[in-house]
Amino acid sequence: MTRINPLFAAVLLALAFVFGGIGCSRSTSDRDLVYKRPFELIEIANTPGGAFGAGALPKVLWLDPRSPMAFAAGHVPQATNIPFPDIERTHEATCRGFEMYFVYDTDYNDVLAKASAKRLLELGYKNVYCMLGGLKAWKTDGNPVTTSPEPPPAAVGGTGGSGPAATPAK
Repeated sequence: MTRINPLFAAVLLALAFVFGGIGCSRSTSDRDLVYKRPFELIEIANTPGGAFGAGALPKVLWLDPRSPMAFAAGHVPQATNIPFPDIERTHEATCRGFEMYFVYDTDYNDVLAKASAKRLLELGYKNVYCMLGGLKAWKTDGNPVTTSPEPPPAAVGGTGGSGPAATPAK
Protein backbone atom coordinates (compact mmCIF):
# COMPACT_ATOMS: atom_id res chain seq x y z
CA MET A 1 0.00 0.00 0.00
CA THR A 2 1.34 3.44 -1.01
CA ARG A 3 1.27 6.21 1.53
CA ILE A 4 0.67 9.83 0.45
CA ASN A 5 2.85 12.45 2.04
CA PRO A 6 0.59 14.44 4.47
CA LEU A 7 2.20 17.74 3.39
CA PHE A 8 1.53 16.94 -0.27
CA ALA A 9 -2.09 16.03 0.56
CA ALA A 10 -2.56 19.28 2.50
CA VAL A 11 -1.17 21.38 -0.37
CA LEU A 12 -3.34 19.51 -2.87
CA LEU A 13 -6.43 20.06 -0.71
CA ALA A 14 -5.64 23.77 -0.33
CA LEU A 15 -5.20 24.18 -4.09
CA ALA A 16 -8.47 22.38 -4.75
CA PHE A 17 -10.21 24.69 -2.30
CA VAL A 18 -8.71 27.84 -3.82
CA PHE A 19 -9.21 26.91 -7.48
CA GLY A 20 -12.53 25.24 -6.86
CA GLY A 21 -14.00 28.52 -5.62
CA ILE A 22 -12.81 30.59 -8.57
CA GLY A 23 -15.48 31.20 -11.14
CA CYS A 24 -18.24 29.46 -9.20
CA SER A 25 -19.86 32.64 -8.01
CA ARG A 26 -19.39 36.33 -8.47
CA SER A 27 -18.80 38.38 -5.41
CA THR A 28 -19.69 42.05 -5.31
CA SER A 29 -19.16 44.85 -2.87
CA ASP A 30 -20.35 48.43 -2.53
CA ARG A 31 -17.30 49.47 -4.57
CA ASP A 32 -18.81 47.72 -7.61
CA LEU A 33 -21.90 49.94 -7.55
CA VAL A 34 -22.24 53.01 -9.76
CA TYR A 35 -24.43 55.79 -8.41
CA LYS A 36 -26.13 58.41 -10.57
CA ARG A 37 -28.50 61.22 -9.69
CA PRO A 38 -32.00 61.08 -11.20
CA PHE A 39 -31.24 63.74 -13.82
CA GLU A 40 -28.11 61.83 -14.87
CA LEU A 41 -30.11 58.63 -15.38
CA ILE A 42 -32.72 60.50 -17.43
CA GLU A 43 -29.90 61.93 -19.56
CA ILE A 44 -28.36 58.47 -20.07
CA ALA A 45 -31.79 57.02 -20.99
CA ASN A 46 -32.32 59.82 -23.53
CA THR A 47 -28.90 59.61 -25.20
CA PRO A 48 -28.93 57.67 -28.47
CA GLY A 49 -26.19 55.10 -28.91
CA GLY A 50 -24.10 54.37 -31.94
CA ALA A 51 -21.58 56.47 -33.78
CA PHE A 52 -22.21 60.17 -33.17
CA GLY A 53 -25.49 59.35 -31.43
CA ALA A 54 -27.08 58.12 -34.66
CA GLY A 55 -28.47 54.95 -33.07
CA ALA A 56 -31.62 54.30 -31.09
CA LEU A 57 -32.21 55.13 -27.47
CA PRO A 58 -30.92 52.42 -25.13
CA LYS A 59 -33.43 49.93 -23.80
CA VAL A 60 -33.53 50.69 -20.07
CA LEU A 61 -35.12 48.74 -17.23
CA TRP A 62 -36.08 50.97 -14.30
CA LEU A 63 -36.15 48.39 -11.52
CA ASP A 64 -38.07 48.96 -8.30
CA PRO A 65 -37.20 46.17 -5.84
CA ARG A 66 -39.65 47.27 -3.15
CA SER A 67 -42.78 45.37 -2.15
CA PRO A 68 -45.77 45.45 -4.51
CA MET A 69 -47.61 47.59 -1.94
CA ALA A 70 -44.82 50.20 -1.81
CA PHE A 71 -44.59 50.14 -5.62
CA ALA A 72 -48.34 50.74 -5.95
CA ALA A 73 -48.10 53.73 -3.59
CA GLY A 74 -45.70 55.52 -5.97
CA HIS A 75 -42.99 54.69 -8.48
CA VAL A 76 -41.00 56.02 -11.43
CA PRO A 77 -43.21 55.97 -14.55
CA GLN A 78 -42.67 52.79 -16.60
CA ALA A 79 -40.69 51.14 -13.79
CA THR A 80 -40.89 47.41 -13.30
CA ASN A 81 -41.58 46.05 -9.84
CA ILE A 82 -39.46 43.00 -9.14
CA PRO A 83 -39.34 42.54 -5.36
CA PHE A 84 -35.79 41.80 -4.22
CA PRO A 85 -36.50 38.20 -3.11
CA ASP A 86 -37.82 37.42 -6.63
CA ILE A 87 -34.93 38.82 -8.71
CA GLU A 88 -32.85 35.66 -8.86
CA ARG A 89 -35.84 33.46 -9.59
CA THR A 90 -37.41 35.69 -12.27
CA HIS A 91 -34.51 37.58 -13.85
CA GLU A 92 -34.48 35.47 -17.02
CA ALA A 93 -38.05 36.52 -17.84
CA THR A 94 -37.99 40.06 -16.46
CA CYS A 95 -34.49 41.46 -16.98
CA ARG A 96 -33.13 39.97 -20.21
CA GLY A 97 -33.04 42.12 -23.35
CA PHE A 98 -32.25 45.43 -21.70
CA GLU A 99 -29.03 47.38 -22.22
CA MET A 100 -29.07 49.31 -18.93
CA TYR A 101 -30.54 48.79 -15.49
CA PHE A 102 -31.50 51.68 -13.20
CA VAL A 103 -32.27 50.44 -9.68
CA TYR A 104 -33.91 52.64 -7.08
CA ASP A 105 -35.54 52.44 -3.69
CA THR A 106 -37.30 54.87 -1.39
CA ASP A 107 -34.57 57.07 0.03
CA TYR A 108 -30.86 57.76 0.34
CA ASN A 109 -28.63 54.85 1.35
CA ASP A 110 -31.32 52.22 0.87
CA VAL A 111 -30.02 48.71 1.42
CA LEU A 112 -32.64 47.18 -0.88
CA ALA A 113 -31.47 49.09 -3.98
CA LYS A 114 -27.84 48.25 -3.24
CA ALA A 115 -28.61 44.57 -2.72
CA SER A 116 -30.70 44.43 -5.91
CA ALA A 117 -28.00 46.12 -8.01
CA LYS A 118 -25.40 43.72 -6.60
CA ARG A 119 -27.63 40.76 -7.38
CA LEU A 120 -27.94 41.92 -11.01
CA LEU A 121 -24.15 42.27 -11.25
CA GLU A 122 -23.69 38.80 -9.75
CA LEU A 123 -26.13 37.41 -12.33
CA GLY A 124 -23.91 38.85 -15.08
CA TYR A 125 -25.76 42.04 -16.03
CA LYS A 126 -23.73 45.06 -17.16
CA ASN A 127 -24.53 48.79 -17.03
CA VAL A 128 -26.27 48.59 -13.66
CA TYR A 129 -26.75 51.94 -11.89
CA CYS A 130 -28.18 52.85 -8.48
CA MET A 131 -30.29 56.00 -8.40
CA LEU A 132 -28.73 58.20 -5.75
CA GLY A 133 -31.44 59.32 -3.35
CA GLY A 134 -34.05 56.91 -4.65
CA LEU A 135 -37.64 57.95 -5.13
CA LYS A 136 -37.20 60.80 -2.65
CA ALA A 137 -34.56 62.47 -4.87
CA TRP A 138 -36.64 61.68 -7.96
CA LYS A 139 -39.60 63.60 -6.50
CA THR A 140 -37.41 66.39 -5.11
CA ASP A 141 -36.10 67.00 -8.63
CA GLY A 142 -39.71 67.54 -9.77
CA ASN A 143 -40.04 64.30 -11.72
CA PRO A 144 -43.44 62.62 -11.95
CA VAL A 145 -44.43 59.66 -9.80
CA THR A 146 -47.05 57.16 -10.88
CA THR A 147 -49.36 55.30 -8.54
CA SER A 148 -51.23 52.16 -9.42
CA PRO A 149 -53.82 49.91 -7.86
CA GLU A 150 -52.25 47.42 -5.52
CA PRO A 151 -51.43 44.27 -7.51
CA PRO A 152 -52.62 40.86 -6.38
CA PRO A 153 -50.20 39.16 -3.94
CA ALA A 154 -48.87 36.74 -6.58
CA ALA A 155 -48.01 39.48 -9.10
CA VAL A 156 -44.37 39.87 -10.02
CA GLY A 157 -42.95 42.04 -12.75
CA GLY A 158 -45.10 45.15 -12.62
CA THR A 159 -45.28 47.45 -15.59
CA GLY A 160 -42.29 46.81 -17.81
CA GLY A 161 -40.88 49.44 -20.09
CA SER A 162 -37.86 51.28 -21.23
CA GLY A 163 -38.24 54.08 -18.73
CA PRO A 164 -39.03 57.73 -19.30
CA ALA A 165 -38.49 58.42 -22.98
CA ALA A 166 -38.25 62.16 -22.64
CA THR A 167 -37.11 64.47 -19.90
CA PRO A 168 -40.01 64.80 -17.45
CA ALA A 169 -41.57 68.23 -17.11
CA LYS A 170 -40.53 70.16 -14.05
